[in-house]
Amino acid sequence: MPRGLPRASALESLRLATVLVPPGAPHVPPGRDLLHARSLLADLESRYGGRPVLVRGPRGPALLVLSKRDALRVLEGERDAYAPARDERRLSLPTDVLRPAFIEIAREEAAELTDGVVDYERLDARWQRVARRCVYGDGAAGDEELTSLLTRLGRQRAGRRQEILSGRYDARILDHLRRAEPRSLAGLIAETSGETESRGLMQAAFWLMGLGVTATGLLQTLALLATHPGHRKAARADPQHLRACLREALRLWPPVPALSRVTAASTEWYGTTLPAGTTVLMPLAAHQRSARLPYANTFAPEIWLDGTAADEWWARPGCDGVNLMLAVGTAFLGGMLRAARPKPIGRLLLPHRPLPYTLNVSRLRVRMRPARRKIVQP
Repeated sequence: MPRGLPRASALESLRLATVLVPPGAPHVPPGRDLLHARSLLADLESRYGGRPVLVRGPRGPALLVLSKRDALRVLEGERDAYAPARDERRLSLPTDVLRPAFIEIAREEAAELTDGVVDYERLDARWQRVARRCVYGDGAAGDEELTSLLTRLGRQRAGRRQEILSGRYDARILDHLRRAEPRSLAGLIAETSGETESRGLMQAAFWLMGLGVTATGLLQTLALLATHPGHRKAARADPQHLRACLREALRLWPPVPALSRVTAASTEWYGTTLPAGTTVLMPLAAHQRSARLPYANTFAPEIWLDGTAADEWWARPGCDGVNLMLAVGTAFLGGMLRAARPKPIGRLLLPHRPLPYTLNVSRLRVRMRPARRKIVQP
């Protein structure tokens, strides 16, 4: 086998960008072209014997990792040589002390979604309240403009318009941060020594963004439970089963299409030296639906409970932000399921057919029917 890294063509790099770069549309998941991208990734893996491939990314050349062996090298074997992406580093805060308060907030807000039709707009509006209360405190609960500004800022390209939006956003959240409400991330940031005001702004913004994007996964989980009564019953009785259902929905339609690392120093790969600062991409969206997985296109929460997923590199424990999101998201869904039962509307997710690679959540709707309470005779 020749030494050196193969290079993807310009057309291949363009096709891969549809699965490796998150889209701007809020209702369309990153894997919208996953079927075609998975086919291309399988072709590249077969053509080059599983060696990583250099692709042209939006920020320059990037290394696309295709095999489990190489993914583990980056994530575990030589971890110090590959720094987390800048955004991920900003999420580092000791959040365990706040978890009970956040779970209580999630359950409170979920109580408003236990009757009638729940669609993406309704669930997202309630979940964004959870995110704002967790990050900035109860005083930010109704600040919908804050969330709107953050969403628009994330879509805007660099330029004068972005500067204006950024200034408006920063000014709006400074008051929330300076209140430093107890039992909020803002309060925790204020207590953390060495945190400057500008770093506090970044910390809070990325936590709000990280929590906010979970609404899609929550609705997908709810819709899956509505069409799988056996798992719905188990999830109502066992929070661990419910957490597994949420993780399974995130596997089927991952909100993050690829794990990203950056080389901290010059690194050699198969005879090619990559300079420091090179992006390394591991495409979760394709590996989690790989044809080699017997459960690839089915709803299989049991893989997160029986140890099956433990052997997969893409299922390894996540960062503090991921673990917090899973805990709060599970509490949110649990609050809904304890008081009501979800019933499917439409035929997007049929239990006995392979699940689609793409799912437009703007078309998902679930009817919540309040559970009947037993009348206790005197």
